[in-house]
Order: sequence, then C-alpha cells, then structure tokens
Amino acid sequence: MPVEFTPDEIADSLSDLGIAVLHLLHARGSSAVRGDVAFQKELFLIANYIERVGDDADFIPHIFGPYSEPAEVALAELISLGLVRKSRGHYTITPEGVQVWESVRSAFSADETAAIEDFKAFINDLTSDELLLFIYITFPEYAPESARLLDIVRRRAPLSTSLYQKGKVSLAKAAFLAGMNMESYLDYLKGEA
Repeated sequence: MPVEFTPDEIADSLSDLGIAVLHLLHARGSSAVRGDVAFQKELFLIANYIERVGDDADFIPHIFGPYSEPAEVALAELISLGLVRKSRGHYTITPEGVQVWESVRSAFSADETAAIEDFKAFINDLTSDELLLFIYITFPEYAPESARLLDIVRRRAPLSTSLYQKGKVSLAKAAFLAGMNMESYLDYLKGEA
C-alpha cells in the first residue's frame, strides 16, 4: 500500500528548488509551462535571480543551453507526489500542488515572487527558437554545447525582430540579439517593412 503524506509533510520536505518549481507553475494564473526546454529556461532565469535556487539547481551548458539535472529531478518528484501534472508535454500544477504551494509560498519574498511571474510572462508565449536566441545570446557561456546554436545564430535577425514586435525586448536589446549596432538594425527593420 502506498504511503500517503499530508500537504504539510510534503511542504516541510521541499527544497528551495522544489518550491521554486511550484511557484513557477502557479504563476500567471497557473498557466502551463510548455515543455522541457521552456521549463529549464524559465527555471534558469529564476535561478539567476534567486541565488539559493541557483545553488540548488547547478545549471550547466547542455545541448539546448542551460540545463539542470536537479531541476529535472525536482520536477519528477513533484509529479510523483501528485503536485504537478504532465500532459502532452506541458506541465501544470494540480489542486494538491496549489494546496502545498499555499503552505510554502512565503519561502520567497514578494520581489522574488514578482520576478517569477515576470519570467513566466516573458517566456510563456515565445517560440522555442525565440527563447533559445534570447538565452544563447544573453548567456553565451551556456551556448557552446548547444546542438541548435548555429541554426539559431543564422536566423538571429528575424528572431530578434519577432521578439521586438511581441514587445518582449527593447529596440536596443533586439539589435544586440541580432548582432547589429542600432543603426544597422534600424536599416534592417526598414528593409523588412
């Protein structure tokens, strides 16, 4: 017979990394995280902002940029506890997960919680290629192992333009992502119009 744990027992056993995963999945009205690449990159941004999560996650360069095996393990544990559901490659928090999140949400400050909301809002409607461009160019130290780096870099101007048009990055950041100075990038945009 399986052992049942109370929500409080589960909450007491969660690491900062597990709590961060629940915060991520609860953010933005509990909208789904769209797949493993998005999960890893959203958690990577969180880990860069919240040092103790970064220490637990221990991100390394990998075939799709920054990757954390501890984050993957934490997610699998939350699934096995029934706090997270995986359906069609998307991850969502379950009602039981929300109950545990209620118990642990104070582990992060209001600023940290707001940052998690912002990271999810930033990433959730990006294509995989837009997301990879942003991560590879912004954090080049995590890109050398990437299987997609050359393909993404070849298409960096149109991908950066898409990010700019979606309102995800400033004009200056779009030019940086495109690998152009501002004048060249403005000329590129005029040519696209």
